Amino acid sequence: MGTILLSTILKEKGYNSKAFIEDISEPDWKMLKEADIIGISSITSTAQRAFQLARKFHSMNIPIIIGGPHATFIPEESLKYADYVVRGEGEETIVELIEHLEAGKPLNDIKGLSYKDVDAFVHNPPRPLIDDLDAAPIPDLNVVHNWRKKTVIPIATSRGCPFGCKFCSVIQMFGRKYRFKSIERVMEEIKKVASRKAHIFFVDDNFAANKERTKTLLKRIIAEKIKIEWSAQVRTDIVKDKELIELMSKSGCFTVFVGFESINPLTLHLYNKHQKVDDIVDCIKIFKNASIGIHGMFVFGGDTDDIETIRSTQRFARRLGIDSVQFLMLTPLPGTPVFDDLMKQGRLIHTDWAKYDAHHAVFEPRLMTAFELHTETFRAMADFYSWGKILKNLMRGRLFYSFIGLYGKRSLHKLKTPSKKYLKDLKNLISTKFDKRTGKLGEYFLNKKKAVKKIVLSSIPEGGIESKFFKTFFEKIGKRLIISREESNFSGGSLTIMPILQDPRSDEKPDKKLLTEVYEKYKTRFQNLKIIPLEAGSLYRLCVDLGLLMGIKMKKIRRAYEKAVGGINGKAFNCHAVLIIFKL
Repeated sequence: MGTILLSTILKEKGYNSKAFIEDISEPDWKMLKEADIIGISSITSTAQRAFQLARKFHSMNIPIIIGGPHATFIPEESLKYADYVVRGEGEETIVELIEHLEAGKPLNDIKGLSYKDVDAFVHNPPRPLIDDLDAAPIPDLNVVHNWRKKTVIPIATSRGCPFGCKFCSVIQMFGRKYRFKSIERVMEEIKKVASRKAHIFFVDDNFAANKERTKTLLKRIIAEKIKIEWSAQVRTDIVKDKELIELMSKSGCFTVFVGFESINPLTLHLYNKHQKVDDIVDCIKIFKNASIGIHGMFVFGGDTDDIETIRSTQRFARRLGIDSVQFLMLTPLPGTPVFDDLMKQGRLIHTDWAKYDAHHAVFEPRLMTAFELHTETFRAMADFYSWGKILKNLMRGRLFYSFIGLYGKRSLHKLKTPSKKYLKDLKNLISTKFDKRTGKLGEYFLNKKKAVKKIVLSSIPEGGIESKFFKTFFEKIGKRLIISREESNFSGGSLTIMPILQDPRSDEKPDKKLLTEVYEKYKTRFQNLKIIPLEAGSLYRLCVDLGLLMGIKMKKIRRAYEKAVGGINGKAFNCHAVLIIFKL
């Protein structure tokens, strides 16, 4: 909506403005080449495409403006390709920029603008958020190239969100304060498109953040007998208001898009969702009873998620009868707490922004590998949109959801080939990082055609859950385990592992200082030994690293780990680091 609104504002200011949206149609490249100035809006996953276009038109000496969330949070990256970056809400900034450029005035007084001054980047003070959303004109869909009266009409009634999900950039972009248009203004926009018999999608990030306002709007739609079909994004807590659900049904609500995010209570807490699994169940049941369709959105990959989380979520969604779903991979978008945390922890695999679309694993999860996160998420989507479910919807006359199922199948098929390529690239990237962390010890084994014959477990007593776990794990991957404190066991063909254990009440990583101290001690004493300090995000990731180091296949590592955890009552202990000692 932002691009359409900005183009409408410029048109009303007397400029010849046109909006091109590549998802709708191929741009008119001839018209663009003749433009006096070009503005490009982008989110993180389309940033590289934005840079590509900026480079193309910049080579024609056309001034380039880039805006949108990604440019707002990383403006200097965008300024490598563009002349100007509009940070945050752009309605006022873009008008002032164009007027200043026309008049040849300096740009230092334009709030929310970043630009280059010779070789330096200039970031003007941020622009305050717009209070009066009614002040902007109604977006004119005719400014969109080849609009052709689409069957879905977007309408925005508010901005901002009073909640604070850790993976979401809405607050950073539009603020925590919930700002909204007046009821009269929203009714004007609805009436303008109601006669088209099109489906209205309220694009607000949280349509019912203010429930009383939403009820007032829906009552007006009903009272004025406006016949529309609409959908919106909502939270689970909306169903606690019975009157609101009744009004939604009566006013023509067809489907709700609900960010359930997870059925793992620990992950819900981690995401800062302020909801329980029971709330999700109640939400689904109440909307189904009201004959309102449910599109559920789930995000996999939080630090408390594992493979079973993904599999059980797919079963949950089918069992509860959710009509359609999106199973997404947690994506650390710039500007969010998740991005900052993973960046500090060194867990981002790459910053190929085109892959930051929630359909690619771009970071190292804690309780599974990135490869597992990617493949299991795709498998869950394929299982949900099964041919059986599609046929069942057809038999019940639910043609729309049969179409959604077919669309899901088609989308998965289109992603199949690029997904395979990405998984291959992902393996190479992870392998490179792994070799760097382990001093290429695994490569040494491979090149020398040497195998680890036995594992010597040091620094932990025999008989505890830790020794029991490691005994089972190494036995299941085909390695003989010896528990010993004797340094004479540092012999050829053996690998000594010294786990660094931590307080079982702590979720924090072990003290790096301790690991370093032990490493330096043995490094000094044993010059002929290969000694590697190895850290991982969890006991499982540590087992994966140890297994891969010895050339064990991932499936075998996973099975061995599950068997070992099962042998200690199914609860992993805190061990995120080991010292590896090997005689070359």
